[in-house]
Amino acid sequence: MLSHPLPHQGHPGRVRIWFQLTLDRSCRKVSTNVSRLIPLLFAIGSLLLSACATTAVPDVLPDLDSPSAEARSEPEWLATRATLDDSLSGTHGIDVQAMDDGGMLLRLPAAEGFPRNSAEPTRALQAMLDKVASVLDEAPATTVKVLGHTDSLGSELYNLELSIRRAEAVMEYLRARGINLVRLHADGRGEAEPIADNATVAGRAINRRVEIVVRPMD
Repeated sequence: MLSHPLPHQGHPGRVRIWFQLTLDRSCRKVSTNVSRLIPLLFAIGSLLLSACATTAVPDVLPDLDSPSAEARSEPEWLATRATLDDSLSGTHGIDVQAMDDGGMLLRLPAAEGFPRNSAEPTRALQAMLDKVASVLDEAPATTVKVLGHTDSLGSELYNLELSIRRAEAVMEYLRARGINLVRLHADGRGEAEPIADNATVAGRAINRRVEIVVRPMD
């Protein structure tokens, strides 16, 4: 039903005003009705999306009775560590130690392992590294971290830099002997971690060393 009666046809101006008023009121009603429908449409859309959503089901269910990878790797590492220990313990100059975290420490004396102020391994150190490389090659599922150490003669900064260069030289030597670079890491400790008295000649000789830490890959 029209909200305004149609004016007499003899008044064209009034007819235009009537049409304008009627059109405005109709537009306002449509706009009001649409605004009321929008929340309803959103609610319906949300319900449809919720109904369509599904949880992905894996093709293969995990075997709860099967040991985890971590549980399986521990005995494997223990067997590998025992093999490394047996293969290296008898090597002259190499001290093999078990670490508190389960890793293995190979301590190589470097008092005569490098020329003075040099990072070039001597023949004596190369012979030990050849043995280490051959054993590590049989244990590919391990990481190898090389640590360089110096005595306290010279400045602390210089000793740190020298220890890093020596560790990197040992790492490169192992890489050249077939150890994958992905397994290798190198760092230097300088004079910060002595294991003997730096006040004596014998103590300083012991502190000049290379350590190789072997651990299972994560």
